[in-house]
Amino acid sequence: MIKAFSLVMAFFLLHMVVSPAPAAGAEGSQATVEQLTQLSGEEVLDNLLANGLRLPEGLEADKFTRNAAKEIVTGIESGAITADRIPYSYTKMVELAHNILEVTGTPAVAARGISALAGYTLQDSTLIGAWSNDYRYYNCYGYAIGQQVFKDPGYHSGKSFSVSMGVAEIADLAVSDLNALGYWGYKTTSKPSSLAYYERVVAVRKGSNDYHFMKSDTSANDWTHKPAGNQPMRWNYASPGYKIWTNENSFQNVNYAGTVSYNSTIYYIVYWAKNGAGPQPTKKIQPVL
Repeated sequence: MIKAFSLVMAFFLLHMVVSPAPAAGAEGSQATVEQLTQLSGEEVLDNLLANGLRLPEGLEADKFTRNAAKEIVTGIESGAITADRIPYSYTKMVELAHNILEVTGTPAVAARGISALAGYTLQDSTLIGAWSNDYRYYNCYGYAIGQQVFKDPGYHSGKSFSVSMGVAEIADLAVSDLNALGYWGYKTTSKPSSLAYYERVVAVRKGSNDYHFMKSDTSANDWTHKPAGNQPMRWNYASPGYKIWTNENSFQNVNYAGTVSYNSTIYYIVYWAKNGAGPQPTKKIQPVL
């Protein structure tokens, strides 16, 4: 009896050793995050969809979403993206990252990722103040226009938004929102040299899958910003146009290198309060190009 049992166990163990594991890209088989990073964007998205990924409303299984999914799993594997810290301002990217984390779970961060995160020093900005958990709940756009909400441009005026829009259209949505919030405003591609005491200014730029906003005081030379749900920072240069922006950031006192570049034309939105100091137009202000 013991001999027979031993033979059965030996056969079982041999079967376990020699049986091939399912291919990482096979439909219905769950690849690890590390395996997913070795696949193309199309293969990554196909595997995630086969394992229950839900796409946010408005996103389709197209080139944008394939590239976004590949970038997100790379960020998860490195430790740059976690359930608590997702470094995007575009709400659809945030939702997609959350949904991918639901499918992949919370994998261990590779040792090389931990080392890189621990040693990163911010390159282009300096932290403002100390960390607060409240920072998690509003993004760069909310910070720039003084509204502590994690929403995209167009939210306050009831207009739809997509990151596929041109940056000029994104600036138009910001002007519409400011109008709804009680401000006159206009967009321009020229950086103001200075502002009247009653004026404010924000700047917007976009990358392939995200956007970013900065704001300035009346000098138009001191710029601050808040990457996604992270800590506010001061831009180290007098002009937003000094160099390409990234989403480098700091979350809970740990600094992270940027994974997204914002390299479009910069649009500036100058605005001031209705029924306050400053000109009070009787018709819509035309943009300054």
